[in-house]
Amino acid sequence: QPDNYYFGGMIRSMKVARMAHAVGKACTPHMSGGGLGYLYMMHFVSALPNAMAHHEFKGLNTHVQFNCDTSSLSVVDGKIKVPTGPGSGVEIDPAFIRKHKVVTG
Repeated sequence: QPDNYYFGGMIRSMKVARMAHAVGKACTPHMSGGGLGYLYMMHFVSALPNAMAHHEFKGLNTHVQFNCDTSSLSVVDGKIKVPTGPGSGVEIDPAFIRKHKVVTG
């Protein structure tokens, strides 16, 4: 149950998923974030042959907490379809970034 945020990122999570796949087990990722963090998890699970719904998923009637005004992605039956072209289907709005505090160091 790798968590891309707390487990060491994409590379370590992929290693865990591959170990699970090697012994016939599924990979059920944990999502400790939200919002655009779903894009990170979507990218991760789209590369796995053994991916299951993320840990917090409660069934097809559960609304996936993804909302982005600049995105063409949508939630249908509790799922987000992975884009087939380049990119992740979201454009970051510079005005949104400017309105929020950036914490460094």
